[in-house]
Amino acid sequence: MKGRILAVAVSLTALLTSAAPASANGPAVLGAGSTWVQIALDQWRADIARQGFTINFQGVGSSAGRQFFVLRQVDFAASEIPFQPDELPALQASNQSYQYVPDVAGGTSLMYNLHTPSGDRIRSLNLDAATAAGIFTGTVTSWHAGAIQALNPGLQIRENAIKPVIRSDGSGTSAQFSLYLQDQAPGLWSQFAAAGGCPAPCSLWPQFGNSTQQRGSDGVAGFVANDQIGSGSIGYVEAGYAFGRYFPVANLQNASGHFVQPTAGNVATALTHARLHADLTQDLTQVYRAPEANSYPMSSYSYLITRTTGFDPAKGFVLGSWMIYIACGGQREAPLLGYSALPPNLVGFVFDAVRRIPGAPTPPPLDRQHCPNPTIGTGAVGPTVSATSSYGAGTSASASAAAAATAAPSAANAANAASTASSSDPTAALQAQAALGQTGGGNGVIPGMLVTTLDNKQRKASFALAEQLANQAPSPSAAPLAVAAALLILVAFVPVLFEFRRRRSAPEGKGGHDG
Repeated sequence: MKGRILAVAVSLTALLTSAAPASANGPAVLGAGSTWVQIALDQWRADIARQGFTINFQGVGSSAGRQFFVLRQVDFAASEIPFQPDELPALQASNQSYQYVPDVAGGTSLMYNLHTPSGDRIRSLNLDAATAAGIFTGTVTSWHAGAIQALNPGLQIRENAIKPVIRSDGSGTSAQFSLYLQDQAPGLWSQFAAAGGCPAPCSLWPQFGNSTQQRGSDGVAGFVANDQIGSGSIGYVEAGYAFGRYFPVANLQNASGHFVQPTAGNVATALTHARLHADLTQDLTQVYRAPEANSYPMSSYSYLITRTTGFDPAKGFVLGSWMIYIACGGQREAPLLGYSALPPNLVGFVFDAVRRIPGAPTPPPLDRQHCPNPTIGTGAVGPTVSATSSYGAGTSASASAAAAATAAPSAANAANAASTASSSDPTAALQAQAALGQTGGGNGVIPGMLVTTLDNKQRKASFALAEQLANQAPSPSAAPLAVAAALLILVAFVPVLFEFRRRRSAPEGKGGHDG
């Protein structure tokens, strides 16, 4: 009897602690592409796995992800830029449908490894677009250069030679960085692009001077964070890769002259000036020039690229379910991971995109109760949408949906209040973003699950904080679980209790067991 009780206890513990159902809800869905957004995608894959869905994603860079999509090797791709002119013929020849779906916003940051003469880590470096362009085109080679000293009066830097760290693979991060430099430092960039044969958007950064190449955002961040080889280095990555290591990123000067960090609120502020074409690809020209004191100028969106026809409906159900989660509950985790949540009008576009995927479930009502995105119901502002201009030849958002998006509320994003314009400490920035995550609400969405996309102590600490705060958000109803547990107890324990009672009432010396 003790063995039976132990078995029941083990079964009950397994039932109460298991978050995933016994069988998967549909086939596995495969994706590949951007490492800029990989931190978020890995978190959201783990979240949806707890509901029995399997999403596999390989961070191979945006360029490779788009190529895999063209070759039908993946079910979706992730990229920061749309298909390029040299990619479209093959895509069109294969007669594939496609659409761009914004999944999260973020800031491309300049992560660095510098020390004072006494050995303390520097966390207050200021840079502007011209100096960043000089560093990443090889015309500014010393940390003691006059341009850097002018932006950082009184700052003493132990290192001398600058080690620029660039991507070795085709990258949406590189492309977005090049578009920013082309707009903000056109002279330096044009000369460099012409010499290297890579005009913006430049996905494969030309190697130059003292630069070193690393594969993926993880590779760039890992090199910069390694004090043995990365001292004096600087690289460009999505801010989450630096925040996850508690490593500093440069305060970037914006159009108003302020030096700002890529926190969730600062990114959201800048992106109120974004324009989206009818196919939802982005024009960030006015983002780079955003006038607010707390706007982070190198802000952008990332996309999922999905099919709209000729797609297995069973996979469509899995992919559509995941996309709904990303747009709603998943956005609660965006600030915790170093990103910024999508505004309500872009959530509406995600829902429109889900409806175009064969087999996908019907999206819920766009309200806080059914879609606990922290921006919904806060007056958050999204980018305006042009219904007459588009890139490429994908499936476009309808003109009516685009017109509706332009009527989004004009109040400032509530996230701005939790972000500081001049914070230079990424630890403090992460804590400020974490505070934003506590504004999430709504029902029916499983809280975040710990995912360590990078194998280091700093990233683990960051994700532990994310998990802790995400778990404070409302959880699914426990009623079905409680009913199941009660039934298990009844089935397992009632016969045991009857047997125990029958044995006590039986005369001494008589067997208390069945014949």
